[in-house]
Amino acid sequence: MLFTSLLLMMVYGSLVNKSHLLTKLINRLGLMIMMYTLLIHLNMNTLENLSMGMNMFNNLLLINSFNNTMMELMLIMCILYVLLMSFNITGLSMMDNLNYSKRTFMVMVLFNMMGLTLLPLVNDMMMLFIMMELQSYSLYLLTAMFNESHNSTKSALYYFMVGSMASFIMLDATVSMYDDLGLTNIQYILMYMDKLEMFDLLCLLFGLFIKIGLAPFYSYSMTMYSLSPTMITNYMSLMPKLSMLTLMYMIMHYINMVNNTDLNYVMSFLILISMFMGSFGGLNVIRMKTLLAYSSLLNVSYMLLAILSNSNESIIAYIYYIMQYSLTHMNMFSIMLVMSMYLPIMNNNMTSNTVDNKYSNNGGNMLNVMMTKYSPMEYINQLKNLFINNMFMAMALCMSMFSLMGMPPLTGFYGKYLVLMSGLNNGYVLLSIVLMMASSMSTVYYATMLKVLSFDTLSFKDIMSNNLMMNTSPENNNNEIKPEISNVMSYVISSLTLIMLLIIIQYENMVKGAYLVLLYNWV
Repeated sequence: MLFTSLLLMMVYGSLVNKSHLLTKLINRLGLMIMMYTLLIHLNMNTLENLSMGMNMFNNLLLINSFNNTMMELMLIMCILYVLLMSFNITGLSMMDNLNYSKRTFMVMVLFNMMGLTLLPLVNDMMMLFIMMELQSYSLYLLTAMFNESHNSTKSALYYFMVGSMASFIMLDATVSMYDDLGLTNIQYILMYMDKLEMFDLLCLLFGLFIKIGLAPFYSYSMTMYSLSPTMITNYMSLMPKLSMLTLMYMIMHYINMVNNTDLNYVMSFLILISMFMGSFGGLNVIRMKTLLAYSSLLNVSYMLLAILSNSNESIIAYIYYIMQYSLTHMNMFSIMLVMSMYLPIMNNNMTSNTVDNKYSNNGGNMLNVMMTKYSPMEYINQLKNLFINNMFMAMALCMSMFSLMGMPPLTGFYGKYLVLMSGLNNGYVLLSIVLMMASSMSTVYYATMLKVLSFDTLSFKDIMSNNLMMNTSPENNNNEIKPEISNVMSYVISSLTLIMLLIIIQYENMVKGAYLVLLYNWV
């Protein structure tokens, strides 16, 4: 379905003239394609053979109830993302024109989604490499889409170099496995798991760790998320993780069938490092996207604990946690995109990625100024006065941060509770204790954001500087800027916030739904 639609969109886009209207049409066409694909996957849940697993394309792909559920989650998140990109985000024409300036944007998103949705289905090592490269190369192109920005180009090149190294490590593991067993089919390899070298499995998992951006291979992801445009960071910091973590869950499930304790020790050590780096790394951060990158590192380590537990409880914990984290992540970045309406435009080139010295304090505290049209929201101090400008959006941002902290009765609390109980019940006491410590430490930098958002106000010097910029900026003289948020953005932010607040009403039903997924054994 996705492949056929991609061909039609590429032919259609090449035959008509380039315009903003065409880009809007292509984006909305891509939205309809993904909604129809989601409907197909929802109807697949009624198939009786899905409970035992269905082989496709000569055993190259294997679909079951678990990875089909994760494919549905990926499609839902991508639909929300494309929904934001298909309509006006704000009343600021400069920001909205940025969404429609790249006609091939939707084509790259569909190519990436095709690779991401097929990656958890792989049942052959060569197909694993092909699907991994399909989603990787399309993601490289997405990152470099706005090549007018120096930071965006730098981020894409950095991502390409590190991703190529990870692909080489995974390909080396595949070649080594074939050299040992003469097999590439994963189900056949499982029969001879005891004959595999430990080094081969470690190379395969390390390649996935680098792709996901886990400790100790996390430093590149912090730089990449900070330099990329905000609308690209929203996608690349969530969607690949959903696919690769599901693939890692399948791999670890197969490995734990033969009780490979040595590999579990290595995984436990890497999870410990990720928890500590995710909790302590964000304590001295002033950039918003860098802080969210450390938060992502910490949350992924929670999911890895559920993956390592490998029990019925861990499946419920993993599905619930990754669902609630995806919703919270999408809500946070949607608010960051909308906040451009409440940041005065600088009196300099809008493609600049730095702030003029005369508009910055010596202490490094940035003003309430739009840094660049690619990343209007850069620094935590730009959250000042948001309660005054838009109280409802500030409350939505507070609810998202409370959910990431794990405050009851929001969704994040129940997710951490399920992961903690699954770890304790499966003997991972040390990791569970570290999880509680890391969760407590992470509340410090979340509380810093809440303090700036709720209590900090602009000083007299900041107000005078902002008035000077607003009076002298050519953008403000030529265009009347009104703080208007599009209806689609309002619906998305309010709906996601209400889901986080009212999840306690349907918590039992969600756990029952996750339990139905684990009833289907895919082995």
